[in-house]
Amino acid sequence: MTLEENLAALEARLPELRDRRNAGPLQNDIYEAVDDCCHLGRRAIENDTRVNYPARAQSENAHLRTLREFWVARDQQELELYQRMLDAAHEMIQQIAEVPLAINGHLGVLKTIRKHFGWLLEQFGFTIADEQPTGVCLASGRVSLELAWATQSSLSFALTRDKANHFWLEDLLFLHGDSRYRTVPISLDLKTEKDIESWFSFVSEVLRKYGQDLLTDQAEAWSRLAEAQSKRDAEYVAMMNAKYGQHSAARPCNTPTAIAPRHAARRRA
Repeated sequence: MTLEENLAALEARLPELRDRRNAGPLQNDIYEAVDDCCHLGRRAIENDTRVNYPARAQSENAHLRTLREFWVARDQQELELYQRMLDAAHEMIQQIAEVPLAINGHLGVLKTIRKHFGWLLEQFGFTIADEQPTGVCLASGRVSLELAWATQSSLSFALTRDKANHFWLEDLLFLHGDSRYRTVPISLDLKTEKDIESWFSFVSEVLRKYGQDLLTDQAEAWSRLAEAQSKRDAEYVAMMNAKYGQHSAARPCNTPTAIAPRHAARRRA
């Protein structure tokens, strides 16, 4: 069967699994696992280039194996009821594992990052610690730089030391008195290769101009950056409180008395 045929067969049986999911935790786990496989299959068929299909397939297969082993251990009689679904899901995942990844990443983002940040590898000794279809993590000693296609600027650029704290592009601009920190967008709309080219050209320019002491892991530079982030947070809090009032219902904040710092709401989990 083709990937499309396997997906259609699984999706046709999902309502049956959904009806049984409340019978117990294992039934629910199997329904959710097969449902996740269907979503992944749909993304593969639609050629969603953001997904690392071999990695996702490995993870999904491990989960399917665990569920099958658990059923064997718990109740042999019930195994037959779900065996066909687990086998079909496994077969489809094996097909998904063979989906080729775009060499240049989603919308050419990897090619763009290589173009604009190759100087980090050549001049500062950074290496590629991790690469996904949507971006890379570059590392040199204690310093890491995450660059990625994303819908938020904080998920597209993050500079860290010992992975203890994340610093954003705005922090670097603020540290050096560059007024552009006020105009870095929270949300990104990177729909085309041209959009990605424009964004990472800007990011590279800022990092090349202001980041040398950080990239060479100068302790004093990191201290100054942390201080700049705190000051920028305080400025943002004051601006939002002035705009909306500390107790205004219209203020876009969940905290009762103050605006949460912009970066605090945008950290990676």
